[in-house]
Amino acid sequence: MGRLLQALIVLFAAVFLILLLFFRVTEGSFAEAGARMDRLLGAAAEETGEAANEFARETDEALRDLNDGD
Repeated sequence: MGRLLQALIVLFAAVFLILLLFFRVTEGSFAEAGARMDRLLGAAAEETGEAANEFARETDEALRDLNDGD
């Protein structure tokens, strides 16, 4: 399990650095690249939160439906 965790950490770090360098080249500076990554990660976090909330609502509704059928 330790090797898998290490591999995932290295993979995420590599993807992060590759994206940062890509944005550095396209945006022209590390400051702009960082700002773009902040916007990208913020949007991803917002979408993930919305999906989790929707999943929780749907699960709650399904449980209520099951309880009503008793």
